[in-house]
Amino acid sequence: MFGLSLPKLLVLALIIAAIWYGYKWVGRVNQRRKATPREVGSQGGDRQDLVRCAACGTYGPTGLDRCPEGRDDCPLVKG
Repeated sequence: MFGLSLPKLLVLALIIAAIWYGYKWVGRVNQRRKATPREVGSQGGDRQDLVRCAACGTYGPTGLDRCPEGRDDCPLVKG
């Protein structure tokens, strides 16, 4: 009645493999969901901190060639 045959064993192995890999996939998705944005996007390496310009009020990186607002007294412009 409950005899083991090759097709039954293959189906059982496929079911076990599907459950195993599904469990691993759900674990990876949960790990990415719980990661902070800094951990997810830190692979680029070209990130810069922005500072607020006291003269024009805009935000930008230090050492710009010209002011984003076109002002001459912008402290963000490298001198």
